[in-house]
Amino acid sequence: MMKNNEHSVSHLILTLDYELYGDGSGSVFETMIEPTREYLKVCKNHGIKTTIFFEVMEYLRMKEAWISGNAMGYERDPVTAIEDQLRQAYLEGHDIQLHIHPHWVNASFKNGRWYPDNRYWKLTRVPLSPDENFRISLEDLLAKGKKGIEELIRKVDPTYQCTIFRAGGFSITPSEEIVKVLLKLGFVADSSVIPGAFIDNEYYRYDFRHLSRDRPYWMVKSAVEKPEDGEDGLIELPIFSQSMTRFKKYDRQRIRIALKNKRSNLDKIKDKVEGRSSVLGKIKFFLEKEHLTWDFCLFSKGKLQRYLKDARRIAAKGHNDFHPFVLIGHSKEFIHSETFEAFLRANKGSLSFLTLKEAVYRIKNESKTEKTV
Repeated sequence: MMKNNEHSVSHLILTLDYELYGDGSGSVFETMIEPTREYLKVCKNHGIKTTIFFEVMEYLRMKEAWISGNAMGYERDPVTAIEDQLRQAYLEGHDIQLHIHPHWVNASFKNGRWYPDNRYWKLTRVPLSPDENFRISLEDLLAKGKKGIEELIRKVDPTYQCTIFRAGGFSITPSEEIVKVLLKLGFVADSSVIPGAFIDNEYYRYDFRHLSRDRPYWMVKSAVEKPEDGEDGLIELPIFSQSMTRFKKYDRQRIRIALKNKRSNLDKIKDKVEGRSSVLGKIKFFLEKEHLTWDFCLFSKGKLQRYLKDARRIAAKGHNDFHPFVLIGHSKEFIHSETFEAFLRANKGSLSFLTLKEAVYRIKNESKTEKTV
């Protein structure tokens, strides 16, 4: 098999986190249904299959409210709209997998909006056993999420299984207990890792500084942050990123999308500069480097192209016959589709798109072939 090089086909995996804003704000129709409809139209026009990471706890809380008679300010049923869209996406060949922000478990609806319990933003804060503050265990939480998606999609495909996971806010480390539960529940892959990235504050926690961007995937037996060889365990497919000075990420494309929801984006920045009490400290934050994920919603065409060039360079110097790269986007941020489409047109014929499920199948199949040979 020919290895990727600068002129061969690049294997890209588009993943879309399907959810409201992290603070519970936003309309299901404006932040999920409508932009995802546009995104799926783009996928259809360009022959792309994508993976949708469905924030299922958010959906289940809204479903409970709707059934109890709380319309949550909607004139149309948002729950059925979500269900119909995801089933249709699946029927069109797209992949639907599990994404969880645990702060939705205790979320309350008051004064016309949702208020998630931010004490449990991080998955690592979920208790191994239920307590007075969090009514279900880590295992029950992940099992409930898996079951919620499977019940939804099995109405159109009785054989469907939810087997791939992404942690909310990428807050999965230390991941030993989480990996134990994922393996117990039958998950085969994870995509929560950003090699080289690090953050630790009240709302975000992950440490992937020791991991190389050069490795397209690895096996996980004990923790996603501890790559291992062999065939057993989870397959970790990390999200591709580049290190850059933080202020450089705020180009025209990102700014015009951020302006669509000023308060939510300002809150996100505020969370990440928490602890920088002085003005100098806050300035220093924006001058520091961070690993910025390859985002097909927020990036300009030029930035998309630079990441592709970097990805091809890494694939060309590597030793993997199959070297996929995972991109990320959010439904609420797929606003200016023309930018992404311009990138697709500029690289027509040199990109191959596959779902995470397809990538996992290929990795496992090639592993078996190598073993036989």
